[in-house]
Amino acid sequence: MIYGKDNKELMEQVRRNSDFKDFVVPLSELKEIRDATFFLRGDGLLAFAEGYSHPPNKLIGNIIYIPDTAGTKKFFGVSYTSIIKRYGAQETWIPFKDQLEIYRNIDPSTQAGKPLFAENKCIFNLEDFIGFVPTIRSLHIARRRVPEVDATIRQIGRLLSIDPDLVGCTGSMAFGNIAGAHDFDLVFHGTLAVLRKSLGTIYEIVKDPKRQVFEMGMLWAIRFYDDAGNMICPFFSYTDPAEIPLPSFDMDVVEKSIEAVVVVANDDHTGFMPTWLPLREALIGTHALRDNPVLIIYHGGKRGEYREGDRVKARGHHVRVTTPRKKFEAILVTDMDDTLKI
Repeated sequence: MIYGKDNKELMEQVRRNSDFKDFVVPLSELKEIRDATFFLRGDGLLAFAEGYSHPPNKLIGNIIYIPDTAGTKKFFGVSYTSIIKRYGAQETWIPFKDQLEIYRNIDPSTQAGKPLFAENKCIFNLEDFIGFVPTIRSLHIARRRVPEVDATIRQIGRLLSIDPDLVGCTGSMAFGNIAGAHDFDLVFHGTLAVLRKSLGTIYEIVKDPKRQVFEMGMLWAIRFYDDAGNMICPFFSYTDPAEIPLPSFDMDVVEKSIEAVVVVANDDHTGFMPTWLPLREALIGTHALRDNPVLIIYHGGKRGEYREGDRVKARGHHVRVTTPRKKFEAILVTDMDDTLKI
């Protein structure tokens, strides 16, 4: 397989497949890039958009699946393999640093010219993609195809006080892998107030050890099992653009590779990617950050992990951030292992 170039034979097979026709929307219809949305490149590669800020004509995200004749997944009639998990007796997570090496082997161009916040991600040319997979649209199709999926989504909607029609899906279900589904990667859309209330319900649910999800070597803060034993992996998506804390921004480095100890002041955005946590205290060594500092976690692995009052040790970078609405200092963290409650 040649990556970074159009693969005509494979893509002709993909385009003939009914799931491609049903789930993939032409890139010409893209109005905005939303977190947790899959994009299909001209070589068959499936990329996962992260966050809401992307350079002009670029996409910041991760490679999740690649076509592979030895792969265990089947999408669009083609065998795929995951590059973020290893499959065996148990699924294991591939750390970001190892994923970077895989990215370089697949397509080294995805590692050139990345902004600091994307140091553990890829940067793609948006024009190289032939389509994208809107999350709400995909789940509507899945619900029409499979009554059991529809029943599950309605039940989850009632549980979390979310309109089922504002729930989307990501992961393999988003492009047609629906049969026998018991793992649901769901994207809940709403205002910050609505989604914060739903997150509060999840926190109550996971107080029950039987509802907690321990997977790939870690206890996930907001994944849970529903009444039917389905595993629910929540993503949250803003419907009000004014509530997105990092819709677009400039980031200037003050100091790289620092360690900080911080105390979370507000956890309204803890369930989102990126996670944006205003701080009550922030110390880099003995130096205290002033003027409303923020902890920015620019990966999705710790969604929901940190709450108001938590004291957190963080490794990352000291940065100054400018958004259309404000300027502030921040601790930027980009790796799963670089934050820890203390």
